[in-house]
Order: sequence, then structure tokens, then C-alpha cells
Amino acid sequence: MSTISEALQKYFGHTSFRPLQEEIITDVLEKKDVFVLMPTGAGKSLCYQLPAVFQTGVTIVISPLIALMKDQVDGLRENGIKAGFLNSSLSASNQQKVKLLLRSGKLSLLYIAPERLKADGFMKFLQQIPIALFAIDEAHCISEWGHDFRKDYRELKKLREVFPSIPVIALTATATDRVQSDIVEQLQLRHAKTYKASFNRPNLHYIVLKKDDPIEQVIAYSKKREGESGIVYCQTRDRVEQVALALQQVGIKALPYHAGLQDDVRRDHQEQFIHDDVSVVVATIAFGMGIDKPNVRFIMHVDLPHNLERYYQETGRAGRDGLASECILLFSYADRETIKYFIDQKETESERAIAYTQLSQMVNFAQSKTCRRKILLGYFDESFSQNQCEACDNCLSHKDTFDGTILAQKILSCIYRLQGGFGINHVANILVGAKTKQISFYHHERLSTYAIVDDYSKNELKEHIGELIALGYIEQTIGKYPTLRLTPKSVAILKGEEKLLLTKPDQIEALSDLQINKEMNQQLFDELRRLRKRLADKKNLPPYMIFPDTTLTDMATYFPQSIEELSNIRGVGELKLQTYGKEFLRAIVAYCEPRSIASQPIRKRRIHNQHSYSSSTNQTVALFRQGLSIEEIAKRREFVPSTIIKHLVRAYLQGEDVDIDKLVPEEKQPEIINAFHELGLDRLGPIKERLGESYSYGELEIVRAKLLREKNK
Repeated sequence: MSTISEALQKYFGHTSFRPLQEEIITDVLEKKDVFVLMPTGAGKSLCYQLPAVFQTGVTIVISPLIALMKDQVDGLRENGIKAGFLNSSLSASNQQKVKLLLRSGKLSLLYIAPERLKADGFMKFLQQIPIALFAIDEAHCISEWGHDFRKDYRELKKLREVFPSIPVIALTATATDRVQSDIVEQLQLRHAKTYKASFNRPNLHYIVLKKDDPIEQVIAYSKKREGESGIVYCQTRDRVEQVALALQQVGIKALPYHAGLQDDVRRDHQEQFIHDDVSVVVATIAFGMGIDKPNVRFIMHVDLPHNLERYYQETGRAGRDGLASECILLFSYADRETIKYFIDQKETESERAIAYTQLSQMVNFAQSKTCRRKILLGYFDESFSQNQCEACDNCLSHKDTFDGTILAQKILSCIYRLQGGFGINHVANILVGAKTKQISFYHHERLSTYAIVDDYSKNELKEHIGELIALGYIEQTIGKYPTLRLTPKSVAILKGEEKLLLTKPDQIEALSDLQINKEMNQQLFDELRRLRKRLADKKNLPPYMIFPDTTLTDMATYFPQSIEELSNIRGVGELKLQTYGKEFLRAIVAYCEPRSIASQPIRKRRIHNQHSYSSSTNQTVALFRQGLSIEEIAKRREFVPSTIIKHLVRAYLQGEDVDIDKLVPEEKQPEIINAFHELGLDRLGPIKERLGESYSYGELEIVRAKLLREKNK
């Protein structure tokens, strides 16, 4: 196998990389240390799994997710990659079998938990086998500043001491700047380039609903999505049990998951969910970390998460396959008071202050009338250039507006008279004329703004205040008791120089008519899903390991009716085509023939389709056309020259007009061409050995690209 693109197709059935994957894999193969910050579902695992099939020696993957190692290894084996794991779930004899495979060089990847490194003699054992790479998954666990610090991860710094020459890739889905620095320091990463992917998940649709009757709301929504996988998050065990029982009573296959259940019960409930034996898991936040199930179609929060980071992580468990999925949040102000109670139990003032700030950010997100995606990305210091994302309730529901200028003037006037010393609740109480102890104590019933609003409820007023905060007319302080104050922007409203439209606080319906693919034949998709389940049950595998939903979707859209056509479907790698191709083909043909349905041309085909390469390659090509040399482009883009050559070769092979002749001296080319004719195009090593040090690998790769393009013509 000559290219990583071909390996991607062979083992994973994909014709193109996701953003940054190709650059990361190239760095790994060049034996560099790498730091990867990618959100859930962005494809971190591929960055060390794919290089493992090229490298001499084993890739050691260190992960805290013991319960999921078997699933990860099973998935790799289904793809034709030799993988194994060592953890406490294996018997002593099975552990010895895995070690024997390692010693004999029959494994490309080995998954272990960090605790394994402390086991007697394990470090010495690792020194006896050839190691290509250490991959540290969930790398934030090594940092005391991270949200999930684990002491066992501190042992990983010994890897650099014992194996100073082995490269390390550290990967995490979330890390602040402080945590990133700590990871690099603790793991002693050397000149590691940081790859940070966008936190935007375009396939996720964000929806916030008023929480009225949460159990009935969960039931109504789950019925609309019946048969689809979903996770319902609740803050307490009691609520988890209540919601799970209510769903069961209306015929929805649902199970609870929380720390109060026995370990074996929790494992069983998780397995049933992963294997599609139940549709819905109702869980506390303990559920979901590292869940590889790609076809979770909805996440529902019955209670308000404590912060936006947790909300992002939990919603990120939906739509990992890239297909449309929904994230529903039920919101009431009572949730804020409940969370404040828990924050008050924290030991230090600094911890409480941080938690109150995070809670305010979460509440502002929930009550905002602006694009939710923009707010969410802004939390991670990422800008969103579009005015609307067209995938959240605020952007899609086209809510009615009204002239809210007078109402805004009343709200702003009240805040002005309070001189920035009070919060949303108190301001709303004054405006509606409530009789509270706080109003009496401060004599605020004497204010001119007391009881001047009689056409809106207190809760509706709080929503409009939240909207004014989001629009920048009011600023909210941070801390346990956030207060309100005016901004320079509010002056024009108070003076009547500007009109303001506000949103009517109507109930918003969920977007539950989302379709995975509007062109897909739903009946065929369902038949293929049933076939997948039967095959998975025979092998005791999760169904997505046979084929993910994305593959079934394409089958039910393009109706492939030959092995060749089926091989062009995304997700159908070489081994899976051999293993399952005939059965799926038989099912598709049986459906299509009596209905006279012909196969359809697949829009995105193989590796060499024009412009299927990454935007990074595009940038390199643009600079090359401007006349910059390889070295100049490498310096500007912070890559090594060999990576720039790979970009240009890839673009050239895919039909781009790239003048690569000038990269290899004319007098050198005939001898290189003769060597390729004699020894073949598959491997560069024998060519380099034949020609010697006067010829670089870059020159060989460029000439091979010329020969391949001529051959394809």
C-alpha cells in the first residue's frame, strides 16, 4: 500500500479525510510529537489508528475507558486491523495470549489503561517489544486544572524517561489554554504542533423549550423519534428512575443508568443501548464518556447542566456519524436555584466563584433569543461568521416579533434607578409590582418603575431581560448574585432614538421532522437496518460495527446492485466488502428488482476525484502558484518541506494544474523513471536504495506522481 488515502479507503471505507486528520497522520508517520484538540465526533481516533497499519512496531493507546476497550478493538478487527487490549477484564491466561501476540509482532495496536503502567514488570515488558507510538487519549486527565483529573495519568510522564525516542500523540476533546500547557509539560512533548479543530458541529440542531411538565415532554418527544437512539439526561437518580419508568409504560424501550445501580446492571444497560436492544437511556451525567455509538439521534436535557462545557460534551454524543441529530434542553429558572444550592456546598470561595460564572453563562445560553451556535462557539473562543446557523430554534423557528421599544425603556429605566445593584429576579418583581421582603427592605415600591408593567408575567419579563442581555443593551455581572447594569448601547433606546423589536415568548416546538437524508428510501433503510441487527447479534457486536447509519443511508439512496457499485459506498472497506457485501447486495437487489429501481450514480466517488483533498492542500497549491518555493511555503505554513511536497503531489494526482516538473532537475528524472520501471511504483524504499543519497524521497515521490498520472490517463 503506497498512500494513506488508499489505506483510509481499504480499512475504513472513506474516500476523504476530515479536517486536520491528514496533516496529523503525516506528522505521526514522520515520528513527531503531536497535540490534538478535537471535539467529540471529529475523528481523533483515526489519527493514531491509521498510522498503525504503516508503522513497524505497535501503537500503545492509553485510555481510561476500560469498559469500552473491547468495543474499540472489535471495531478495528472488523476493519481488518490487528488490535488487542490488556485490562482487568481479561483472565490471566488471556492476558498472556495478548502478550504473546505482541512479542511475535502480530498486533498493530494495543489498548491499555493508565493503571497498567504501574503493574509490576509491565514497563520492562514494554521495553522488550518494538513500539512505534504512544497515543494518550483523554489527555486532559493528566492535568490538575482539567475537569476530569486522574492521578494515574501522572504516571504517564515516566514514558518519556523510559522511552525517550518514541513519539507521543496526546488527544483530548476539550482543554483550556492552561490545561493544554499542562498536558504538554507533563508529557514532555517535544516541539509538538497543536492541531485544534473547529468546535462547530453543523449536523447538531440546538433547541431550548420551556420546562412545563418534563416527564410528559420527554414522552411526547420520544414518541416522535420512536425507534431512534437517544440519551435523556437528568440531574438526580430519582428523576432518572421516574422518566425511565414513564417511557417504559408508554411502550418505549428505555432503561435507567446512574451510580445507584449495581455495576453489572449498569454494564448490562449500556450494552443493550450500544447493541440497539433499547432505544433510550435515561441517565445522570455519569453516562456517555467515550461512548462510540455513532447513531445517537437525540440528546435531551431534562434539567439544566451546570455549565456550557458539560452541555457541549453531553450534546456531542449525538450525531457522531455526521447525520442530522437534535439536542433538546428543557429550561426553567427554578433549575438555576437548584444548581446554586449545590454550588454553595463547594469548599473554597474560588471554586464557588468559578461555578457561579459558569452557571450564568449556561442560563444566558438557555434564555437567549440569538443564534445558539454562535453563543456556544463563542464560549470556546471561536467566532461564527454567519448571522444565522439555520440549525437552532432561534434561527429556524422564525418567531414573531413586536415593537418592544416601550417595554425595553421600562426595563432599562428600572435598572438605571437601581444603579446596578440587583439581578434579573428583583428587577422583574419591581416591574410587575410584586410584594417581596427584598422590595420592602429597600423601599423599592417607591420607585417610579414599580408596577409599571401589567401586560407581561414575571417569567415573560425575565425572558425579555435575557434577550436584552444577549443583544448587548444590558450587562450582567458574574458571581453568586449576578447584577444588571446598562451599557452605552442602551442610551439610544432610553432617549427614544432607536426602535427595538423583541421576540414574542411563545412555546417553540422541537424540530422533530429532521430527516437523515431526504432522498433516502426509508423502507429500504429499515430493511437494511434489520439485516445489520441480525448479523451483529450473530457476532455479538454493536450493529454500527457492521456498517454505520451513514453507509446504510447511502445504500438506500444510491441502490448499488453490483459488488463494484457497493464498493463505492462510503464505509464499505475492503474486508467488510468481502465479509458482508453479498448479503447486503442480495437485500438491495431483492428490494429494487420488483419495483424496477435502478442504481443511481454516486456523487462522491473514489480517492482520485478532483478537489476531494483538504483545504490545507488548497492553501499550499495557491502559494505554489504564486511562485513560492517549497521551503518558503513550509516556513509560512509551519510545516516541514516533505508535507508541502505531499500536498502538491496529491493535488497533481487529482487533476490540478500543478507544474511539478520544476521541483525535480530535468537531468535526474530519466534515471528515476528507469528505476520505477524496473522495481515498480508501489514502494519508494527500494528506489531510494537503488539510486542512493543523491536523490531525495521528495524527488522520488514527485516523479512517481507523474508516472501514476500518465498511467491513469
